[in-house]
Amino acid sequence: MKKSTKTILIVLLVIAGILFVGKIVFDHVIASDYMISRGIKQRNRRNDEVKENFLNKDKITVVLVGTAGPMSPDIAQNSTAVFVNGQFLLFDAGDYAQKRMEQFNLPGESLDAVFLTHFHNDHIADLGEVMQRSYMLGREKDLVVYGPTGTEDIVSSFNRIYAADSEYRTAHHGEEVMPLEYQFATAQEFDAKLEEVVVYKKDGVVVTAFKTYHPPIEPVFGYVVEYDGKKVVISGDTLVTDALSRHANNADLLVMDVMNYDLVTLMEETFREIGDDQLAQIMYDIREYHPDVADVASMAEKEM
Repeated sequence: MKKSTKTILIVLLVIAGILFVGKIVFDHVIASDYMISRGIKQRNRRNDEVKENFLNKDKITVVLVGTAGPMSPDIAQNSTAVFVNGQFLLFDAGDYAQKRMEQFNLPGESLDAVFLTHFHNDHIADLGEVMQRSYMLGREKDLVVYGPTGTEDIVSSFNRIYAADSEYRTAHHGEEVMPLEYQFATAQEFDAKLEEVVVYKKDGVVVTAFKTYHPPIEPVFGYVVEYDGKKVVISGDTLVTDALSRHANNADLLVMDVMNYDLVTLMEETFREIGDDQLAQIMYDIREYHPDVADVASMAEKEM
């Protein structure tokens, strides 16, 4: 090959390489712009949906964030979100509740209060993440956790666990972005000996705690949310009681923990057949403090 021909080929290869690299850079810039634009549009769309579906003061919205018990690791555990008069109230925060709320596009930064029914892990395991993530997502108001005697210990423990993380983030991003003023939640305990007590009042929204029955667990409470003549009852884990029946009467919505005894009995028998006595015993025991679907149906019939 002649020297001049070889030189021309080298020049052409260099030009082709420059064009190829330029195309990659150009495509990357276009793709980045597209992704940024898409992200902004999605965020704006989310903000519109939040205002319309969740923080709309003209309606009450209830979201079942999690419904699983402690034996279901792949499903979000007990947690219920209630949006009422522009307020975001969360009842319990079992494992995976925070991730599920973000997947549902619930506005964590708008969280006003958390209410605990009792201290089983499938009702409080994700409380620390709920407290901390709401702060990281932009919560700029106090977060209060309401619950019976013992709530203070739980909340202060989660605050200690996440204290260093909050300080790191504020030091990195600055007080304007992540103010330390809102990094911690505060506990508002009520006396576990009370049968019933109003625990929350704000802009016409009233939340009442009432004692339920989940033996041998104590303390244990359900909650009634009332606003503008509307009423939502959240039972938590409990057998049917007179107090629950009374509060559920004329409620617009009852969020009730139930199980199918026939199915649970079948599971118990199956575990015994395969030699898993531990799970068999658990399936037997849980019927002692959770109601059957028939129990709830009977309660509803009596109140009609």
